[in-house]
Amino acid sequence: MAKKKDGFAQHLRTNLLRLCRLHFVFVALYAIYTIAADGTHLITPTLVFERWIMNAILFVGVSLIWYGAWGRLRDSGYYRRLIYALILLDIMMATFNIYTQRGMAARAVMLFSIPIVISAVLSSRTALFATAALSTAAYSLAAIKYFVDYFNEGYKAELYIEVGFYCGVFFILVAVLSIVVRSRQSD
Repeated sequence: MAKKKDGFAQHLRTNLLRLCRLHFVFVALYAIYTIAADGTHLITPTLVFERWIMNAILFVGVSLIWYGAWGRLRDSGYYRRLIYALILLDIMMATFNIYTQRGMAARAVMLFSIPIVISAVLSSRTALFATAALSTAAYSLAAIKYFVDYFNEGYKAELYIEVGFYCGVFFILVAVLSIVVRSRQSD
């Protein structure tokens, strides 16, 4: 039984290191995205600064998680906590982008798919649904907060329809991933 536990810890560690490398690419893409938006004057200098702060937070967080995954092999609970931290960082990044890209009109909704897909690495349907629930709460909060702050930019019915639709899509993605997780567990 100990070998199976060590095997799962090694599986989590290997996938976590891969996820961190992909996140470093994401940080670089986000930096290029920010530079392009700034260079073409599509965003305000204040928003440019806020995006750089958010990208720095993501970079530092991913670097700490990556560093924590190196070294001697630890138990699977340790790697689960690091993966949960990565998921929370991604939800935070997506939420920031929803608010700064005009709430319900934001094109950044797809960023919530990243933490949902990452939670599939944990091979837990509970983790999948918890991530979707957190993503739903964060997306709803950001979209509604933007609507309250800038109430003349849309209709309340439109807000709730958009939020409801995308939150439903989060759970459809989770349902598909839970099928994959369930089939993997039965193998």
